[in-house]
Amino acid sequence: MSVLSKFKRSAVASVLFLFIVLIFTPASSADNISWFLSESDPFLQDWSLATMITTDDNWDNVMSIMGYRGDGLTSATGADPQSILADGASTPVDVNANQTSPNTFSTGGVAEFDGIADPTIALQGSGTADAPHIVIRLNKKSCPDSKYVSISYKLRDIDGSADDAVMPVALQYRVGDTGNYINLPDAFVADATDGGAATKETNVVGNLPHIPQGQDLIFLRIITANAAGNDEWVGVDDINVGCFAPTAAGVEVAGRVLEGKSKGASRVNVTMIDEFGERWTALTNQFGYFRLIGVPVGRTYTVIASRKGVDSAPRMVTVDSDIRDLELGID
Repeated sequence: MSVLSKFKRSAVASVLFLFIVLIFTPASSADNISWFLSESDPFLQDWSLATMITTDDNWDNVMSIMGYRGDGLTSATGADPQSILADGASTPVDVNANQTSPNTFSTGGVAEFDGIADPTIALQGSGTADAPHIVIRLNKKSCPDSKYVSISYKLRDIDGSADDAVMPVALQYRVGDTGNYINLPDAFVADATDGGAATKETNVVGNLPHIPQGQDLIFLRIITANAAGNDEWVGVDDINVGCFAPTAAGVEVAGRVLEGKSKGASRVNVTMIDEFGERWTALTNQFGYFRLIGVPVGRTYTVIASRKGVDSAPRMVTVDSDIRDLELGID
């Protein structure tokens, strides 16, 4: 199943789940309900369903996500969002709904742009919105103690105006309802935009440290800050949070690509794609052998060999340890 199909499935599932929840718990809104992570049920959210956000500052139809303006979380212009750790839940709940033009809409905070070709929510700081952010509420009770929580999303520069600023974005987490957030430094993006263009995209991946069973309520925060200069809109899209086996340093996947029955195929690209769209690639040597290192375990991959527009039949491989005898055929 493609990543896009998964996101579409997630949107439909979120609506159905929301309908059931609202019947049985009418006093609750979807954003206050934790998504229960499990090995078979990751949290997936894109923004293709326009009916999720239809009213300013209302997240009731969005499962487990809330946006905040972040007023007063920092007094500095151009602050590093990694330095902003205080809880922002007391700042105004924020979303500017149904926006159509990132180039001209200048109200800082959180916005939903559903009038563009690829809808997304986005963050932009301002003199009022000191540290705009979104918070994702999760429960990992169904994620075994031997697994870890992995987060991925895409940052999109959707502002093609002349505005130009350094737009850093941080990923943070907190265990439990109260307290400061903790940074995930490997997921920090120093500048998610390019001035005068709306083409830059940055794929972000972060892993939480081991959190023991019983400490199940987790909050994830994606946050920026009021920039020095004219802030730009940064989309936060294709959010994916899953429960996986530990990767440590990853493992090795090696093998050979053959032409015919036994001839090694040289200079063939071998690509492994996991269920979240992440890719690992290698080029075969003169004898057809290839080697990929640092491949995360506990995932299922589609493996394809490609040369001059010709692809091998795809192989589905589940990686639990080193593989050194993977064989692919190409004509």
